[in-house]
Amino acid sequence: MSAAVPNVLRPGGSRNTPLGLADIRPRADSSLSDGLPSGFDQANNQPGTSNYLAPWALYAFDWCKWPSTGKGAGKLAIGSYLEDGHNFIQILDTHISPTPMEAYQPGTSKYSLDFTKVAEATHTYPVTRLLWEPPSSQKQSTDLLATSGDHLRLWSLPSETATPGTGTGTNSNTIGRRDAAQTTKLTPLALLSNSKTPDHTAPLTSLDWNTVSPSLIITSSIDTTCTIWDIPSLTAKTQLIAHDKEVYDVRFCANSMDVFVSCGQDGSVRMFDLRSLEHSTIIFEPTGKDDRDAQGGRISPTLAQQTMSHPPPLLRLATSPHDTHLLATFAQDSDVIRILDVRQPGQALLELRGHGGSVNCVEWSPHRRGTLASGADDCQVLIWDLLNNSSSTVAGGGGLGAAAGSTSANSSGVAPPSNGTLPAENTRAPVAAWQCDYEVGNLGWVPRLSDNDYGEWLGVSGGRGIWGVRF
Repeated sequence: MSAAVPNVLRPGGSRNTPLGLADIRPRADSSLSDGLPSGFDQANNQPGTSNYLAPWALYAFDWCKWPSTGKGAGKLAIGSYLEDGHNFIQILDTHISPTPMEAYQPGTSKYSLDFTKVAEATHTYPVTRLLWEPPSSQKQSTDLLATSGDHLRLWSLPSETATPGTGTGTNSNTIGRRDAAQTTKLTPLALLSNSKTPDHTAPLTSLDWNTVSPSLIITSSIDTTCTIWDIPSLTAKTQLIAHDKEVYDVRFCANSMDVFVSCGQDGSVRMFDLRSLEHSTIIFEPTGKDDRDAQGGRISPTLAQQTMSHPPPLLRLATSPHDTHLLATFAQDSDVIRILDVRQPGQALLELRGHGGSVNCVEWSPHRRGTLASGADDCQVLIWDLLNNSSSTVAGGGGLGAAAGSTSANSSGVAPPSNGTLPAENTRAPVAAWQCDYEVGNLGWVPRLSDNDYGEWLGVSGGRGIWGVRF
């Protein structure tokens, strides 16, 4: 049976997916035998250090943000994106181990990330987003997971699941590893639907879990609504029409249990407050006046008018964990990331230009204020430092660019981007880059590890692969 990604998941493919979610599809052709990137070595089909290969195309991706202990690097949840009603979730345990001597190269990391599959489950439709329960002071760890797709679903990781460090470096990286002694089934806890006819409910495009009040989850849907769920009672607390068209993503603002932002098919970002839902604020919408071409120059008046008439959908949002007023977003088929300030609605605060293909994901670093990572169809992961106005110099205090610059571009380190030019006043250039073998579909920061010597890590997914990248 062919392992190629269904046509609907490729650029230019059919948009009539079972969920109507073609606009947030993974763009990588994840086949390991068809359509390989030019120059790709077939021998590299086997996973290497800091790498895990799933048996299907990946999209949903979340690294558990609870603190890790010892050599553990935390739990990772991944979800498939297949064009049918039979999809999958896997839970991987990760831990730090010394890089094998035969795999070590001068200038690269002496540590590697090992992945061990410990649990799995089937999921009716593609997983549009999945999240672990956020950390809280009420307990020391979590086994609770939420997914969005056809419905909002809650899952539990059985307590008898293998713990980090149980697998060895070689065995834990086997393709599609199925070890009955260590792999268990996720326990489905609840299926939440706000429709009286669950079989015909509108699909969910995303979810977010409130970090201030973990009893709250918000979901977005193609039916133009956002719904706030009360998890202890398993009921819908509030539902509102958020946009004129499909809503593609929703996020709570940092340190708030009431304020959230959403984006969607209408090309706008809107902000809401649960304490006064009769009003909303349009944070951003295309005006055409300030839009620029790929080189940063002003576009023609005719093209500007077309942009106003048919604005490109905004696919994903990311709210800063450190600055409650900052968020990042990107449009369909765009290589530009816009940084917005909710205190200054209307225009983008900054534009991040550096990708050579359509952006697919962006995530703020939980460890470094003003730092975020992005992935795109150009097979690159770029690191951005918004507090530093130059791509070739690094602010004092051992910034990310300095750490990245000391390594080469390989599966265990990132390197400075080659096109290091000083950015314009309202733009930034990347401070570091890492080249993936496939178009980058998603990424997530690894929680701070117990030993500073292990370094900081970023998880990257592309095609069927997961990579651990160390800074």
